[in-house]
Amino acid sequence: MGARFWQLWWATAISSTGDGLVGTVALPLLALTMTRNALAIAGVTAANKAAAAAFSLPAGLLTDRVDRRDLMSACELVPGLVVGALVAAMGLHVADLTMVYGVAVVVAVCDVTYKLALQAVFPEVVALPEQLGVGNGRLMAVDGAGEQLVGPALGGFLFGAAQRLPFFADAVSFVASAVLVRTSVPSRGAKGTHAVAGPVGQGAGAVGRHLVRPPSHRRPKARLTADLRTGFSVFNAKAALKLLAGAMAATTFSQHMVFGLLVIYGEHLLRLSPTGYGAFLAGASLLGVVGFFFGGAAQKRLGASGVIITGSLLCGLSYLGMSVAGVAVLAAVLFGLQELGTAIMNVGSITTRQQLIPRDLYGRVGSVHRLFVATAAPLGALAGGFVADAWGVRPAMLVAGTLNLAVLAGLAPAVRHHLPSAGRPVADAGAR
Repeated sequence: MGARFWQLWWATAISSTGDGLVGTVALPLLALTMTRNALAIAGVTAANKAAAAAFSLPAGLLTDRVDRRDLMSACELVPGLVVGALVAAMGLHVADLTMVYGVAVVVAVCDVTYKLALQAVFPEVVALPEQLGVGNGRLMAVDGAGEQLVGPALGGFLFGAAQRLPFFADAVSFVASAVLVRTSVPSRGAKGTHAVAGPVGQGAGAVGRHLVRPPSHRRPKARLTADLRTGFSVFNAKAALKLLAGAMAATTFSQHMVFGLLVIYGEHLLRLSPTGYGAFLAGASLLGVVGFFFGGAAQKRLGASGVIITGSLLCGLSYLGMSVAGVAVLAAVLFGLQELGTAIMNVGSITTRQQLIPRDLYGRVGSVHRLFVATAAPLGALAGGFVADAWGVRPAMLVAGTLNLAVLAGLAPAVRHHLPSAGRPVADAGAR
C-alpha cells in the first residue's frame, strides 16, 4: 500500500483509540454522573451530531480551499486542547454538563472536517488506483478497531479507575496523530484551483473536465456562493449520489435512536458496570472491524447496491433483537450485527463517492452528502430520547428497527437500479 498509507494508518489507529476512550464511553458515562434524564443524556449524542451536520458545508469549502495536510493537522490539535481543558476542569471540580456538551460539539466540528479532507486526499496516499476500495477498508478497519474496540475497552476500565484518565489519554492521542498526519499526507490541497460546473445533466465527470482558475476580481462571498452551487449541482446531477445519501441517512437516523440510549441500556437494563459497558461495546465492535477489513472485498463481490442493502438489513434486525434481549452477551452479539452492517455500508459508500466525484470537487460535493447524513444523526438521537422518555428504552429500539426495515423496503428497488452492482462499472451508474 506504500509508506504514506501506513503512516496514515498509524495516525488513524492512535486518534481513533482516543476517540473510543472518550466519545464512545467516557463522555456518556461522565454525563450519566451529572444527570439521570434520558433526554439530557441522549442530547450529548444529539449535540455532537448536530454540530457535525451544521458544519458539513463549511467543512467542504475548507477542504477544497486550503492545504489539506494543514487542515487535518489542525483538526487533531484543536480537540486535543479542548479535551485537555476538560481534564483541567475536572481536576478543579468545576466540570458540568455544559462543558460535556461543548466538548462534544468541538470534537464533532473537527471530526467532520478531518474526515472530508482525508477522503479527498486519500486517493493520493494509496499507491495504485485499484487499491482504493481495499485501502478504504483497511483504514476504516483500524478506525473502527480503535474507536469501537480498543478505545471502549480501555475507556471503561480507565473511567472506573479515575474519571480523568481516559480524557487525558485522548488529548495525548490527538497530538500524536497530528504529528503522523504531517508525515503521511502530501503537502498540497485545493489552493487556487476551483471548478466551474458544466451542464448539470452531464454529471460529475463533465464538471471535472471544466476546471478553471477563478478570475481574481470575484469577491470572496461570490466565490463561496458559486462553490456551494457547484457542490449541490454535481450532487443533484448524480442519482447514485442522492441514493447513497438517502440510504445512509435513513440508517443513520435509526442507528442514533439506539446510540443515544446505549449507556442507559447497558447500565440500567443489562446491569453493566462502567468496565462492563466498555467491554460490551468492544465485544460488539469485533464484527464491525471484520466488516471494515473485508468491506472492499464485499463491495467487489456484491457491488455498491449489494452492500448498502445487506448492511441496512443487518442494522434493522439488530435493533429488533436488542429490544427484547435481556442477556449482555446476546445483546452484544446483536449490537455487533449493526456494527457489521454499517461497516460494509460505509466502505461501499465512501469508495463509490471517491470514484464518482472529481478530486478537486470532493470537499464541496462530499459535504452535501455529509450534510444529509449528519442531519439525520441528531434527529435520530432526539427521537430515541423522546420515545424512551415516553415509553422506555426497549420500545425506542423496537421503533428504530421497524423504521429501518420499512425505509429499506421502500428504497431497495431504486438502490438496485442506480447503484453499481457486482460486475457493473461505476461509470455506468449515477446518471439521471
